[in-house]
Amino acid sequence: MQAAFYTRKGPAAEVLQVGELDVPEPSVGEVRVRIKVSAVNPSDTKNRGGHRGNNSMPFTLIIPHQDGSGVIDAVGEGVSPERIGERVWVYEATLG
Repeated sequence: MQAAFYTRKGPAAEVLQVGELDVPEPSVGEVRVRIKVSAVNPSDTKNRGGHRGNNSMPFTLIIPHQDGSGVIDAVGEGVSPERIGERVWVYEATLG
């Protein structure tokens, strides 16, 4: 999949990259959402920029994306396959 992402915090021009990433598979109790619409939330830019000196990274690679909507295209163990095709809204997606 193609995505914008960063591996360290800082100004967008210095840290944002666009490239191909592996498509993740959902784990137990998770769903995977094919995002159709994504918004840039102010918290995305603040987190990426290290707002208030917070330069810790909860993951080694972050796709900035707090809010969006799409369709469930895969489910993990314990999630009904009937959910595939369901339209959903996501929030705080960057947190995993």
